[in-house]
Parts: sequence; structure tokens; C-alpha cells
Amino acid sequence: MTQSNQQRADRAEKAIHAFADDDDFTNLVDFLADAMHFCDATGQDFHIALAQACRHYIHELNDEQHDERRMIP
Repeated sequence: MTQSNQQRADRAEKAIHAFADDDDFTNLVDFLADAMHFCDATGQDFHIALAQACRHYIHELNDEQHDERRMIP
């Protein structure tokens, strides 16, 4: 099943909202900081993961943009 970017955003919103009892922006910042600690603890490279996530994001934006163009009569 292919997800839309809105579905991805909705999934992230649920996870960020459930992360802690602060506002969503603070939860996002805290989650990212905790992800950095997780990477340190497990030997992962946070910056490589972030760069790959950025590539995925751009790819997903481009995919959705192409889909929208196909839907125009």
C-alpha cells in the first residue's frame, strides 16, 4: 500500500503527540534529541540517518507532485 504524504504527516503527528505531555513542537525536538542519544548508544550515525530521511522526503514530495499532475484533466 502506498501512503500519501498526508498519511505520513498524520502518522508522525500521532507519534509526536503521544511522545510526551508537552506541546507537539517540544515533543518533536525532544524526540530528535532522544534519537541522537539512541544513535550514540547503538553505534548508529544520526546524521547519515537524517540525510537519508531528507532524501526520502524529497522523493516522496516528487512522487506526490507527479501524481497530482497526472490527475489534472
